[in-house]
Amino acid sequence: MNTVVTRSYIIPNVNMNTSPPVLDITEYYLPLNLSLVFGNQTESALEIGSGDGDFLIEMARRKADWNFIGIEIKGKRFRKAVRRAEGEKIRNVKFLVMDAQIAIEEVFPSNTFIEVYINFPDPWPKEKHKKHRIINTDFIEKLSLIMKPEGVLEVASDHKEYISYILDVLDKMSMFRCAFPSPGYVSGLTNRPHTKYEMEFREKGKEIYYLRFVRTP
Repeated sequence: MNTVVTRSYIIPNVNMNTSPPVLDITEYYLPLNLSLVFGNQTESALEIGSGDGDFLIEMARRKADWNFIGIEIKGKRFRKAVRRAEGEKIRNVKFLVMDAQIAIEEVFPSNTFIEVYINFPDPWPKEKHKKHRIINTDFIEKLSLIMKPEGVLEVASDHKEYISYILDVLDKMSMFRCAFPSPGYVSGLTNRPHTKYEMEFREKGKEIYYLRFVRTP
């Protein structure tokens, strides 16, 4: 049954008539039919926490035959991503300003995404703050529902303890398998766009860790 989103949803200070990279979910029934959003039926990928859009826009440029959606909760970053995509005339990417936890539960239908990227999520390193980490069993379970079988989930972080935590979370869940051999992560991936944070961290000499999981059938 089609529904409309029931929680607050505001697009901050964006001209819809001149900003096709904006995904305005109020124009559609939910869950979204991405073939209506993009006007095609090609593969779709999702970035959670898309920031200024640098990573996703480059992915969209490299895979022009795919569709890309970026979710970002901070309005300033969302607006920058929209302006960048519009300025570079990238037509196969859309940005949604929304809480990702709500979006994956209410906006997207099952078996939608062939790839999902989570780049440098906040590690919330203090013990009393770890409950705020976006990656947990509940989130991963809901995320798995909107991914296709054999779909790929990639996570990048400079925080090794958080990487170990994510590996532990995913290891206990049957819906994903780790794609890398022990220790379960790698320190470099070829042909992958670098985010702004990644370049800043590398300039400071920090090591970056990459995880890849495959959605089990």
